[in-house]
Amino acid sequence: MQISGDKTLTVVSKQPIIVEKDCVWIHTTASPKIGYGHLRRSLVIAKALENTSTPLFILDPEDHWSKSHLKKHCVNSFEDGFDKAWSELPQPSVIIIDTRFKGGLDAEIARAGSLGVPVVSIHDLGLNPLPSDVIIDGSIAPLHYGSSRSNAVRYEGTDYMILDPAYRALHRQKRKIRKEIRSISINLGGGNSGDFYLKVLEGIKLWGRETDVIGVSGFVSWGQEEVAERDWHPLHFRWETENIANLVAQADLAITAGGIASYEALCTGTPLLALSCDTFQQAAISALESSGACINLGPGNKLEPAVLSGMLSRMASDVDRRRLLSYRGKQTVDGLGADRVVRIIGSLIEERFKTGNRRGSDD
Repeated sequence: MQISGDKTLTVVSKQPIIVEKDCVWIHTTASPKIGYGHLRRSLVIAKALENTSTPLFILDPEDHWSKSHLKKHCVNSFEDGFDKAWSELPQPSVIIIDTRFKGGLDAEIARAGSLGVPVVSIHDLGLNPLPSDVIIDGSIAPLHYGSSRSNAVRYEGTDYMILDPAYRALHRQKRKIRKEIRSISINLGGGNSGDFYLKVLEGIKLWGRETDVIGVSGFVSWGQEEVAERDWHPLHFRWETENIANLVAQADLAITAGGIASYEALCTGTPLLALSCDTFQQAAISALESSGACINLGPGNKLEPAVLSGMLSRMASDVDRRRLLSYRGKQTVDGLGADRVVRIIGSLIEERFKTGNRRGSDD
């Protein structure tokens, strides 16, 4: 690692980074077990900050999944963890943390506080409470448990759900609900969701209508090719990895897990049926159901294809219900969460600038 003044640095990827603007450190994690929502949110924030700051991902050395994914997006990352980052990188103006793993983060947040560096932590349902300066939770029903700073500033609710800007644009488009269900989009997360996909596809097949069905294959290989090769007649099934936002918006119905994919479908106004991969997702889905924004399919491991088939029959014959789901979905998620979060981060950078506590002030 080399630093020339406070302008140029070379990270582990050997790509030079010009740091002429305030540097923002972003710490996140991803894996088949915890999913890729944390990383996806962090990428959206990093992209939104590029015009005014230099985003830099600070990764744990053992986080191979995040490293691999960030390289595909040509994103700058420092892969030796926080401890070396403090000694080898320009001091950040803000630190953003979005991860379910808490190990060592309390100490890093304390170090940031001693240097006057504000920390923003992004959460799901109150998971991984941290002693951050700013806490952001875009869940439909944030839970307050564990310990966090009593004076932390909190921003909670779906107004702060961070989605790709493509969904913000699709939210603004007028949504037409057709009388027939001709297409279904399925997104059950980025990890190993093979068992859930089979249940869902079997339920749609049992429904017995000729339907275009598009699956989002995720980031982990678990046998997607074998699933695509099976005879699913009368439905027409295929996997897609590109233009997911538009495909969701064009579908007559979305079936998702209870993570970010559910909020994406709601934002486009696509009537949503949601199943859960764990108890945390089930809490979110139950809250969405209570607000009238989705149909609750319950835990994915308990889903019966016959139950899904019956639900599809009821949905197909009730266009008013689908129209109401679409309306409630758009009411719940407007796609502007990332803009709001970026403004919050920008205000922290501006405040640090005013107080003179900014990059290079410790030289």
